[in-house]
Amino acid sequence: MSGKFKAIIAGGGFGGLTAATALAQRGWSVTIYERQPELRAAGAGIYIWENGLRILDAIGANVVTPDSFRGLAMEQRGYDDGVLDVGDFPPSVRLITVTRKDLLAGLRAAAQKAGVDIRTSSEVIGAGADGDLHFTGAHIEKADLAIGADGVWSAVRRSLGLELFHQQTDEGALRTIIPGTPEDLGPDGQDKYIECWSGKRRFLITPLNDREIYLALTCQKTDLAAKKSPLDKESWKASFPRWTHLIDRTDQMLPWAPYSIVKVRSWSAGRTAIIGDAAHAQPPNLGQGGGMAMQSALALAVHLEGITDRRDIPDRLAIWEEKERPLAEHCQRWSCLYGEVSTLPDSMRAKVLTNAMADNWIRGEFLRAARSIPTGTGA
Repeated sequence: MSGKFKAIIAGGGFGGLTAATALAQRGWSVTIYERQPELRAAGAGIYIWENGLRILDAIGANVVTPDSFRGLAMEQRGYDDGVLDVGDFPPSVRLITVTRKDLLAGLRAAAQKAGVDIRTSSEVIGAGADGDLHFTGAHIEKADLAIGADGVWSAVRRSLGLELFHQQTDEGALRTIIPGTPEDLGPDGQDKYIECWSGKRRFLITPLNDREIYLALTCQKTDLAAKKSPLDKESWKASFPRWTHLIDRTDQMLPWAPYSIVKVRSWSAGRTAIIGDAAHAQPPNLGQGGGMAMQSALALAVHLEGITDRRDIPDRLAIWEEKERPLAEHCQRWSCLYGEVSTLPDSMRAKVLTNAMADNWIRGEFLRAARSIPTGTGA
């Protein structure tokens, strides 16, 4: 085959931008179709573990800045503010937290530098197995490779018949970014993230830099007071009185939203693949949703290196899935398992968390993805 191979991608999120950049850096002509009028990241803050940092380095995405917060532990606290687990990270595992918009901006800049064509206000409504994406007005774009990076409600996944299971959880979260510094976590909390539990509510405190703190307030869908918008501050302060000074600073909050769990029969059909939430959406309990999207995206490009005939693409995609899918599903499984802890009574949860996190094997399972060496990043 002469000339460049061509890839078309539905969705300009973390996975779509990573795949586009990695393919373009390997000589592909790549176009992203994003349904929104501009690229934007849903949510507030995001965790970038060691594996994600390696991926950003590999594709040349500048996201981490000198003032990006690096926590050294994820401390768990009970309803009485007592420490259940100090949650220290191994020295070899970095965790940086940034705003989702900053991560998106870094990935977008890397994609544009690599020559990716980003087309907004272009909604993909379906796909075929021959590397084709379908748009309104019976318009079809064809390429050597098509990728669905179009999120939990992926039209690409559904139209290819790949979906086995899509469930929304009973637990969900309100999210916001407030003004603040690590010092707001107290003298014993300035170098860590803190996750607090009270009944079936959780309060996660994540410094982002020396100006902003990301808060995630999670509860069950039946907890109407906790879900209320605008935020019922008095209700949340009653559950977490230690953090009244942070709750009082909340202003605009993203509305309560449940998490999605997606399972599929395959990550590809013919010359069309799905990545990220379209393939393995999971609750955010391990902080690896974005990491797994970027990891499978970079690996896809690596597995297509050196290809000379597009007829070989389906076989390469099968090898890619065989290599990458186990880790993504491991994260999904352990994230779901961790979410069940929120339904336990306080006294039982304290026992479970204290004993479980003292076990080196369990802690290792939580950190398996963070400790992995993503395909395409080297040692």
